[in-house]
Amino acid sequence: MMPVIYAVLICHFLTAFTALGMPLFMPRMLASLMEGDPEYLTGIMFIVPVLCAALTATWWGRFADKFGKKQSLLRAQLGLIVGFLLSGFADTLWLFCLGLIVQGLCGGTLAASNAYLSSKFKGASLAKSLNMTQLSARLALVSAPVVLGAFTQIESPLDIYRYLAILPCIAFVVCLFLEKDELSTKAKKSPLSSLLSTTASPTTASSASSTADRTEKKEMSQVLLLQFLFCFSMVVTFPYFLPYVQTLATSSDSVVGFYYSLPHLVYILLATSVGKLTLNAHKQTLIGLLILGVSCFGQFLLSSSDGLVIYRLLFGLGMLLSYSGLHLMLSERLQHNKAGLSFGRFDAWGKWGGVLAGLSAGYISQQFSLHWPFLLASIACLLAVIVLVFYRKESFKHVYPTA
Repeated sequence: MMPVIYAVLICHFLTAFTALGMPLFMPRMLASLMEGDPEYLTGIMFIVPVLCAALTATWWGRFADKFGKKQSLLRAQLGLIVGFLLSGFADTLWLFCLGLIVQGLCGGTLAASNAYLSSKFKGASLAKSLNMTQLSARLALVSAPVVLGAFTQIESPLDIYRYLAILPCIAFVVCLFLEKDELSTKAKKSPLSSLLSTTASPTTASSASSTADRTEKKEMSQVLLLQFLFCFSMVVTFPYFLPYVQTLATSSDSVVGFYYSLPHLVYILLATSVGKLTLNAHKQTLIGLLILGVSCFGQFLLSSSDGLVIYRLLFGLGMLLSYSGLHLMLSERLQHNKAGLSFGRFDAWGKWGGVLAGLSAGYISQQFSLHWPFLLASIACLLAVIVLVFYRKESFKHVYPTA
């Protein structure tokens, strides 16, 4: 039988291939639905599924904890099947938009996959598996534009969605054979142990429990804020990357695609090795954010394509270390009876970061230049470093609580 990690990764790749690949060709799809220049709608349609996913990710996390993480994974794949078919058979802009909304509202395969893996792995092993789901996403980001780009020149590019709906169908069938995760249940206490726990020192127990809950919520909120800032810094540079490169030098689409893919290739090549690092979660995240910030600031200062390869490679290294560190932080603080909710919130904060990044990139590029999104990204990295340093200082207060 195929190991569970490989089955989940293959299924995630099959669903991510379309979800991450097709939006790159949004202008061509909109042009097939309406006359005139659809450029003003491209940004809006690009952000629709991300916004819908941000609104529902936490709710679907609760669904996973209540009804099972395997059921949530199957639900996400069914949502993508319906969304892809609606988009594929769309003959109006509104029906196409409905398909994107369904993809966002009912998708969320990354969070669902991670939640399911949390029922099989713990601690460092879980963090490694989370790095691998990101690896499958990077593989989709690199391969999908190349493969799909060969077919988007057809008269009705939306028809591609119809055939790509087969991929989540395959993933759904594969996931049917995954082991069912056990729903979390509270351990039953004997009457004697319950009596002792309530009579021994109720004030002390209540105080300790309250302090632990506050500490846990504070630590998780800091991880979520780091996720928000990190995703903002990643996404804000994406929407206008093609015209940005063209301002540095006259480049063909294939050359721009090469520059775009470099960070993801770095992740793909090094993802299996990052788990061997002896650095703790804090140091990995700190180093990753610093490298990412330097890379973005360097790209902001560029006036030619000289040095762009170096900065894109640094971008990939910073992305890799940041993801690895954040995944370790999350796995260390994960309550497995609430894993679905935790991953849902983690995904939602990342999606909200992406939504704000998309809006910010459009505004600042029009007000200043196509270089400025990289400055915003470097500022977000700096803010994340400040949060991380503050988080480190606060965490020391709770390592050894006073008697």
